[in-house]
Amino acid sequence: MAQATTAVDRPSGPPSEPRGGAGRAPAAPGPGHAFRTDINGLRAVAVLAVVVYHAGIAIPGGFTGVDVFYVISGYLISSLLLREVDRSGSVDLVEFWTRRMRRLVPALALVVTVTLAACLLILSPLVWGRLAWHGASAMLFVSNLLFPYQGQDYFSDSVTPSPYLHTWSLGIEEQFYIFWPLLILLAVAVARRTRIPARRMLQLLFAGTFVVSLTTSVWLTATVPEWAFYVLPTRAWEFAGAALVATLPWGRLAELSRLRPALLRALLGTAGFALLALSFAVVRETDPFPGTVALLPVGGALLVLAAGSISASGTWVDRVLDLPVLQRLGDVSYSWYLWHWPFVVLTTAAVQDDAVWIKVLASVAALGAAFATYRWVENPIRFSSAMRSWRRTAAVTLVIGLAVGGLTVGTRAATSAVLEREPYATAVAARAEPAGYGCTDTTETTSGTEVCLLGDVDATTTVLLLGDSHTMHWIPAFDVAAADAGLRLAVRWRHGCPAAEVKVEQPTDRGPCAGFQAESLRVVDDLRPDAVVVSQAQIYGDRMQHEDGTLMTEDEVRSTWERANDELFAHLTEVSPSVVAVKDNPQLDVDPLECLTRPWSALGDCGMPRADAERSNGDLPGISAEIWDRYDVRVWDGVWSETCDAQTCRVGDVSHPVYRDFHHLSAEYVLTKVRSVEEMLQTAVRGM
Repeated sequence: MAQATTAVDRPSGPPSEPRGGAGRAPAAPGPGHAFRTDINGLRAVAVLAVVVYHAGIAIPGGFTGVDVFYVISGYLISSLLLREVDRSGSVDLVEFWTRRMRRLVPALALVVTVTLAACLLILSPLVWGRLAWHGASAMLFVSNLLFPYQGQDYFSDSVTPSPYLHTWSLGIEEQFYIFWPLLILLAVAVARRTRIPARRMLQLLFAGTFVVSLTTSVWLTATVPEWAFYVLPTRAWEFAGAALVATLPWGRLAELSRLRPALLRALLGTAGFALLALSFAVVRETDPFPGTVALLPVGGALLVLAAGSISASGTWVDRVLDLPVLQRLGDVSYSWYLWHWPFVVLTTAAVQDDAVWIKVLASVAALGAAFATYRWVENPIRFSSAMRSWRRTAAVTLVIGLAVGGLTVGTRAATSAVLEREPYATAVAARAEPAGYGCTDTTETTSGTEVCLLGDVDATTTVLLLGDSHTMHWIPAFDVAAADAGLRLAVRWRHGCPAAEVKVEQPTDRGPCAGFQAESLRVVDDLRPDAVVVSQAQIYGDRMQHEDGTLMTEDEVRSTWERANDELFAHLTEVSPSVVAVKDNPQLDVDPLECLTRPWSALGDCGMPRADAERSNGDLPGISAEIWDRYDVRVWDGVWSETCDAQTCRVGDVSHPVYRDFHHLSAEYVLTKVRSVEEMLQTAVRGM
């Protein structure tokens, strides 16, 4: 999911001014005042790519439409500022920023407010307060900083993503609008002092920004990708490249090329369209982005803009971009961008189904809202004579900001009050379960590793519980069951690190799994436990990496998982007389606590079809089952026999939830399994 919008003005005249039809060649010469239908059509292409991508239709690189928007904005805004510098030798910052507010704020405020109201009707009170902050950050144009701070990966398969997630791109764009005219004023001042022509100095500024920002983008994309995606320093080169195109003398360059202007225009436009098509078709969410990968969409958009800057008759690219349907979509691209993501997120959340046809219908409905917003909000305010005064614009913007701020504060206050009452308090408590549990005692192995002990720590029979956070969520039941059975329970687990030695993508604050996994095998060798129980998540299919950190293909994931688990269980069955594997629970397609606490229970069932549950973890459970069978490993089915029948896997009710998130079990539910765990442990140690 990746987005942006263009916040650039159309022609300075009224919205009803004549527009070019399909038979008229688009205005050609660079950064002049004429309305360029090629740019408006390019807006439509960009927003279509983003919307189609979010609808789940097969264009994997549709999110790069955001970068096309950035190029358009960089070109038009820089052209506007260049004309002002040429005319007056300076930039009227107040007027510039006032126009941006008139263009951006009214539609954004409407979408933020309506979306928050819809969230209160559709989504759980558990998320109201968080989403209120997201809406406020969108209005302040800082959501691009909030989301990475909160660890929200844009491409994460989050169960219910924030309906404001797409506003990150507005944050980047507005921050560009703040800093760009200041940099231009600084360059003009330096030009005066050094007697270098202002245009030449600005070209140096734009070229320098391009190089420095692109270098920064490559570096940060490799080192802190979760921040690199969201911040202006890694995207500024996209705006700067467009600004550089706006400064170039395309008429003179056409002459120097010795090609007919019409041919050069056709070649550049065709090459640009080809790069854009390639970007939408081949760029993947897993690619290091933006970095050098973003050169594809950015280069394509720059070439299309350059082609349109050459005075010549229209080409096939111009005729495509000048199609009436693309012109109308270009007109409403900002509003459609704003509306489409909330419509998709809230519609799929309401019906508990993210089928493509549902997201397509939601996107079409959002287009209707976009046309209404363009007609009755955007244009009336943007072209209102009463709003020409910067003081009046500032006052209206302040009032809107205070109103949305008041709504945010009120929503958070109401949320706090609601969550103190049942059944919401139970859900809050379940969600706030600790990330780990303490130890009754510890022991140090012969190789010097300290191991956590639970159960009957003085018992002579030892069971080792080994795995990741799917070991951790069973600890309360295993602790009680081991104590009742007179067994010493040794526990080895770590978040996001399966017992099998595979390299898994990890947050930067956790560090790699390799050392922990190897150390766990030494613990097995040192303890020589009477039984080993392995409980590891089977959800690593899209996170397994090569040693160099690149993600594995599906075939590589399957073969690596098989090899690693074969080695693991071969080792365990050689060292311990009894090995048990816990069949991993399903990975839900809804957040169970949010689903169970929605305002309207009539919104749908929170359970999961049994067939979907069996497939929810992909191919890894089947591969694991083959390994268990190969080494005669006992299998304990965990939650399956109790929570799943032939048709449905249930998630409990709001007072007794089975899960605390979409794949971790709640402590309350786990404690209901003590007797079953005890029977499994006793069987394991008796059968050794």
